[in-house]
Amino acid sequence: MKRTLVVFLLLSLPVVGAHAEGGTEPTQAVSYALEHSPGLEAAKTEIVRREGAAITARSGLLPQIDVFGDVNHTGYDHAYPPATSPQLIRFDDTIYTAGAELKVLVWDFGQTANELAAARERILSAESLQDRRKQEVIYTVASLYLKSLTYDDLIDAAQSTRKSLQVLLQQTKELADAGRSVPADVLKVSTRLAQVESDLATLEAGRRISVSELAAAMGFEEALPQLMFAPPREATSVGLMGSEVDLVREAIAHRPDLASQKHEIQAASDRETAARRSQWPRTELRAGAYEYAATDPTSSMGSQGPQPNDAAGDWAVGARITFPLFDAGKRRGQIRSAAAEAELARAAERKLRLDTEKEVRSALAELESAENRVQATQQSVAQAEEVLRNERLKYEAGRSVVNFVLDAEAALLTNQSLLRQAQRSVSIDRLVLDLSLGRISPACVSSP
Repeated sequence: MKRTLVVFLLLSLPVVGAHAEGGTEPTQAVSYALEHSPGLEAAKTEIVRREGAAITARSGLLPQIDVFGDVNHTGYDHAYPPATSPQLIRFDDTIYTAGAELKVLVWDFGQTANELAAARERILSAESLQDRRKQEVIYTVASLYLKSLTYDDLIDAAQSTRKSLQVLLQQTKELADAGRSVPADVLKVSTRLAQVESDLATLEAGRRISVSELAAAMGFEEALPQLMFAPPREATSVGLMGSEVDLVREAIAHRPDLASQKHEIQAASDRETAARRSQWPRTELRAGAYEYAATDPTSSMGSQGPQPNDAAGDWAVGARITFPLFDAGKRRGQIRSAAAEAELARAAERKLRLDTEKEVRSALAELESAENRVQATQQSVAQAEEVLRNERLKYEAGRSVVNFVLDAEAALLTNQSLLRQAQRSVSIDRLVLDLSLGRISPACVSSP
């Protein structure tokens, strides 16, 4: 079920320019963040880096061709090319060699294949981790929207109180002029009005800070325009979302970071296997074609023999088997390091799984608490409004003092602020729960 977070943002960039007149939905801001977030750009680059490592590992299983050229000058004349017949043997002190060599891995007991498997697992791990980073960006942008709108809610409540106090101040002045109230009452109302003005300035500063945090989370390098206010809407009660055990199982099954860690475990296991297989023999097929040349070749048969050409070709085919006899502990160290990495990956996965269970349970508790606060404060707001209405009527009739009216105004403002904070907390806690379950998406912050 879609979570409803109806907020609007006026953006001047082309990505949302078509909707600039009426504001844009938060999904557009989330989309902008998914495209411009520095954290996501780093995650994408990490995938590219690991893909490069996989290409390098895969190259070990494929034929490789090297082209080379040599020039050698010796103190004595030497025959070239090697293994030629006596009729063609010739001598020179400077020999030029050019050729191409082919090398193909025949068998290494799976060492290179396991290195490639480990590289591919790390790519899958990075992709899953990128999915988790996207979820975190969605949560961060949406929660900062709500935080900014919470300030709007509090500012709106304070402004309502200011208007009420301004009306009360005017009434008190009229009563004082008519002799039905003392001048001190005017001072008391003015003092309370000044306090509300101070609170409004503090709230406005907090809101500007929150909007700046939102711009940074989106990767928006300029100042964001004014956010457009919209009240929070009703959503499914936490009691209808399933049992705690079922939600924990869902989180463990669907969290991208847990999937990423499982790929890291498999990658570490493959690297350990590759390190162990490096102790076994390695068989390669080698083939080459060579061209030898000399500046002034001389025939071995003297002037009576055939005149030699300046160059002659040769080729060779063979197999090479290498066995690591002594490496001063290099492979043993690699095996121990790979085994330790595998254990670290398993420990990290277990810790992440435990943290996931804790996050789900904490999110459920916070969401249930926020819903209870909403219900409680709704009743308090209704009672505070009734008390304020009665106190105003009694004060206008001369049957009460201004202190009671001011206390009722303060109580109403407090309860209104608590209610709106609780309502926004419900939306934020739902996002936290979706994030902990691994199912948060742009749809969770879209309008129905």
